[in-house]
Parts: sequence; structure tokens; C-alpha cells
Amino acid sequence: MLNWSQSRSSGPSILFLHAAGFDQRMWQETIGLLPDFRCITMDLPGHGLSKATALKTFAQAADEVALTIRAIGEGPVHVAGVSMGAYIGFQYLLRHPDLARTAVLSGFQHKPIQIPRAASIMMDASSWLMGLKSIREKMARSMGIQDVNLISALDGSANCTAKTTRLASRLALNFDAEAALPKVKAKTLVLAGAKEHSAIKESLSAFSSLPNGAARIVPDLGHGWIGQAPDLFADTLRAWIKDSQLPQRLVSQTPT
Repeated sequence: MLNWSQSRSSGPSILFLHAAGFDQRMWQETIGLLPDFRCITMDLPGHGLSKATALKTFAQAADEVALTIRAIGEGPVHVAGVSMGAYIGFQYLLRHPDLARTAVLSGFQHKPIQIPRAASIMMDASSWLMGLKSIREKMARSMGIQDVNLISALDGSANCTAKTTRLASRLALNFDAEAALPKVKAKTLVLAGAKEHSAIKESLSAFSSLPNGAARIVPDLGHGWIGQAPDLFADTLRAWIKDSQLPQRLVSQTPT
């Protein structure tokens, strides 16, 4: 069972899934904007106070999330995920449809991303640098997180090991959901910042073909747009859950 917490609201339940390198505290600003919802956060496998549960695959992580949701007597829930949390959230929708109402996922692609071997080696090597607080804080800023302390544990150490960082990166690059797209039944909104990796933006057209899906792009912002514009993300979540009009700032056309 994963480490988890929840807000005190009696409203509809939203499950928040954080990015790699962070823990559930990543969502605290967004949650503050959603007092009318019961917000459930978790430290995902290999992260925060859930380090004892190793990250193996995104499917395994989704199963751990589902196990925790069942254990605390929740479900079905609305799902919100960013980056690593979006990959895990997609697997959660696919593997545990009985535990999902709707989903808003941002910053992931539907097919593997091919990168040169030299870049792969550099990516693996850079995972060791995440042990340096200054490097972690730089990553937090790149994700739009104002409180850079959130990318470190309360004792100042990293929220996850270099091994977990490398594995999460490899799993993300190799993620392949193309064949599974028709099997996702929950109403799902997939988002991408306009300055995201091209593979993530190009995947929006595929995600828009989900049986109950839609895709939008966030102008002028990148992978960390949720941290840069938490009010926009909160408004988007509320609108998607309540089946009302999405914020006009979101663009429905997929980028070229």
C-alpha cells in the first residue's frame, strides 16, 4: 500500500498522480484551488514515503495505486496526472476501469520516442546528478514549481534514487499505448503544453480518438505548465469533471 493523504472536503474525489522526482506534495497548490473536491494524493512507487515499494513498470505502479484506492475504500475516482503520473494514470484507466470516472492527463505520448544512443547514455548519467539539491531545484523550476523544496524530502534528500530516475525515464521513452487506445472507456482529456517535446504534441491527435476522449494544447507553456498555471489546471479539472465548457485558453487543434 502506498503512502497517501486526502483533503477534508466531502465533494467528488480526485486522485492526483505526481511527476518523477517529486512526491505527493507537488500538488499542494492545485489542491488549494479545489476546496469543493476531496483530493487524494499518493507517493508513487519508488518515491517519497513509498520508496519501499519499488517502481518496476508503469503498469505495476498503476496496480499499486489501485490497491491503495481499494484499501482506503475509495473509487471510482476522477484521475489527474502529469508526466510520469500521466503514464501511470493511463495504465490505471486501462487496467482498473471500475475505479475511474474521468481523467485529465498531461505530458505523455502514445508511442515510443527514439533517441540517439549518445543521448540515452547522457540521460542515464544525468540521473546521478539528481542527488545534488541544486540540480533537483533546477528541475523543479523547469516544471513550474514555485516552492523548489517540494522536489526534496523533508530532510533535504532526494525523493527518489538515481536508479528510480533512470527507470522512470526509460519507461517513459518506451511507452507504447497505441494498441490500447480503443480500450480506454473513461472520459479522458489529454493535454500538452505548446512547448512540449514534439512527440508529446504529435500524440494529441491519437489521444483525441479515445472512445470518450478529447485533446487540447496549452498555448505558450511547456511540460511544466501545471506548475506555472495551477489555476488553469484546476479550472480545467473542474470543467471536465462537471461536463461544462473547458477554459477558452485551451486550444483544440493539434499542433503541426
